[in-house]
Amino acid sequence: MKTILISVLMLLFAVSARGQGPAIAGIAPVIEAGAGFTNIQGSVPSEGQIQMNGAEAVLNADLQRNFGVKFELGYSRQFDAFNTSHCADLLTYMAGPVLYPVRKRKIQVYAELLFGGARQTGVNFESNGQLVMGYANELAWAGGGGFQYRLTPSFSFRLGADYLRTAFFNSNVAVQGQTNLRSSIDFIYTFGERR
Repeated sequence: MKTILISVLMLLFAVSARGQGPAIAGIAPVIEAGAGFTNIQGSVPSEGQIQMNGAEAVLNADLQRNFGVKFELGYSRQFDAFNTSHCADLLTYMAGPVLYPVRKRKIQVYAELLFGGARQTGVNFESNGQLVMGYANELAWAGGGGFQYRLTPSFSFRLGADYLRTAFFNSNVAVQGQTNLRSSIDFIYTFGERR
């Protein structure tokens, strides 16, 4: 009787064997790449508002379900800046963390804070009315958010808006901070499968 009781207790409290279980192949971040259209409503120091349209390329690596990193390259242009028949453009190159407070099967909401640089070329006017042309390549940052909607397991689109801080020349031909509002729509391809 004693041996039967010991055998039953051993079966009840036995540690499960892991030797025959499936092996984990590896854990890697989910990679997404995309391209899209961007619109920037810029505020050139001492001159006023300028609207630029262009394109951007993005690369995301989601390290965890609610955290990832983003790399972004954008280019926007205005062909007749302030009616001078000269162009103004803005090239941004930034990277930073992305947080996903809401992530469902079809939709995810994100917030981002990107740091990097921006090269802006264009025109401005001195206080005496003299036209000034040049470029400034300075530190830049952007903070904002948006949402992404999944169309298929591999394709989705993303709508976003950011506050973008760059720098350009003012009427004293000194570099000054510039505030911009940026909106974008991107078409995204997901490599692999998101769980």
